[in-house]
Amino acid sequence: MLRLFASILLPVIFLLTGLPAAAEGDAAVYRDAVSIVKRAEQAQGRLSYENYVVHMTLSVIESMRISHGFVDGVPTTFMQFLNGMPNGVINYRDQIVYIEPGDKYYSVGDSYFPNLFLRLLNSSADEICQRYDVYSLGQSRVADLIVDMVKLVPSDGFGYNLLLAADQETGLIVQLDVSDVNGSLVERFMTVNLKVSGSVPPVLEDTVRRLPGLLRPGIPQVASEKLRWKLGWLPDNFFVVRTNRHAVFGTDSSSEYMLISNKFTDVSIYLTSHVSEISVPVLTLNATTVYRQRISENLDIAVIGQIPPDMARTIAQSVVLE
Repeated sequence: MLRLFASILLPVIFLLTGLPAAAEGDAAVYRDAVSIVKRAEQAQGRLSYENYVVHMTLSVIESMRISHGFVDGVPTTFMQFLNGMPNGVINYRDQIVYIEPGDKYYSVGDSYFPNLFLRLLNSSADEICQRYDVYSLGQSRVADLIVDMVKLVPSDGFGYNLLLAADQETGLIVQLDVSDVNGSLVERFMTVNLKVSGSVPPVLEDTVRRLPGLLRPGIPQVASEKLRWKLGWLPDNFFVVRTNRHAVFGTDSSSEYMLISNKFTDVSIYLTSHVSEISVPVLTLNATTVYRQRISENLDIAVIGQIPPDMARTIAQSVVLE
């Protein structure tokens, strides 16, 4: 029922709210886009708050609470889903820890938050401006807050365009729209209630106290294995995070894996044995693209990530066997 509701409601929401509202009078003065992004970084670096956010795609609506503050002087952000089973993810002392029901914890080491909204919140203005060209689009309103609208366009021409809204009073980012190259909205993170306080949200201190001691000391080392292939083209600002080999469940074959990232976006690349004809090379679900291509008589390459199909295709076609 929720997915049916989403499929009917979201196109209407996106149509009605996809553009910033027109400003009037003195409020129409445009602010410098880079200054807005820098102020957002400063706000994240000094404020404690709880932000209730709705995440919408064409197939899913989910709600989350983002709690941010300084535990023992360390900037800490905790995101918890508010519907269904209590799942969450927290960063503490440069480590990302996932929390599952029953106080089950696991860490993926040198990684970033699992969605683009959280990554932007925890990125510096220099990192954002290195990856994107930024443009001021005037003012609007989000959750009854007066906001500055900024458009982010990938400087290398690859990736999704972003439209973010920063609260004029606090500087905090309170909305993020992700659009493809045709301008179609593929996902939205939108604040419905922002609570800024002078103290650390209690849920942060409580969650940090419950973290297993072995997860606290920092980032574990992740071994990388040499592969029998390499990428002939790596998108600007992307780097190889790790590589490995592992068995494919239920078969006698194995997969060679590479994870690349530019901090804002992770892309997984798999080299596997060819088992069947590829009838549909490109699949797109919300903002995630799955691109598959046969690169030799016996091998297939698969590229998976929140990137446009053209970028996934270019990565796949650049693979060089060694």
